[in-house]
Amino acid sequence: MLKWLTELIYPPRCPGCGAAVEQHGQWCPQCLAAVWHPRRINRTRAVPHIDGCYCLADYRGTMRNILHRIKYDKALRYAASCRYVLDRFPWPERLAHIDYVVPVPLSPEKQAQRGFNQAELIFRPWAEQHWLWYDALQRVRPTTAQWQLRRQDRAENVNDVMELRPAGSVAGRQILLVDDIYTTGATMEACARVLKRKKAAGVTGLVIASGAI
Repeated sequence: MLKWLTELIYPPRCPGCGAAVEQHGQWCPQCLAAVWHPRRINRTRAVPHIDGCYCLADYRGTMRNILHRIKYDKALRYAASCRYVLDRFPWPERLAHIDYVVPVPLSPEKQAQRGFNQAELIFRPWAEQHWLWYDALQRVRPTTAQWQLRRQDRAENVNDVMELRPAGSVAGRQILLVDDIYTTGATMEACARVLKRKKAAGVTGLVIASGAI
């Protein structure tokens, strides 16, 4: 009854065009097709500790807008639109070896200011249907937002900023490292470096959106 009343007052709408859809978070076919671009991002020498990173959408248009709305306007309802995309991950067999899903962490200051970690908000309900969720990492100092920096300065900004949480262990485990956006890969590489240093057997990345090929 509560769900019926909610949908009566707030009917499900496509996050792109506002067209009526069957459930909250659902995209209309046209808006999804405009951003849907599942791929394995080409590895570069700048990310040697990431064994591979998958991306589901291009970071543009509606996808860029809803990720910004989640982080900066606290429009948490759009997390359901990201999970709708996650549910369509086209290569589930490539993740069959995963032991833990680990989010890229925020600094305590930023998490307190924002009230949530967008990686957890987006990925955790989806991830826990398949694997163990593990907040294995922590940031040991605040950093400048990556989008404010030149491309060549981003790796230095996150250098030595990540650590494994006290008493944490990833030894021998296959990790799925998740975040909302992949730009240069500097942040995910900083996380993967720590995980590999702590003897993780492998680190695979997964993001919602990216501009990388």
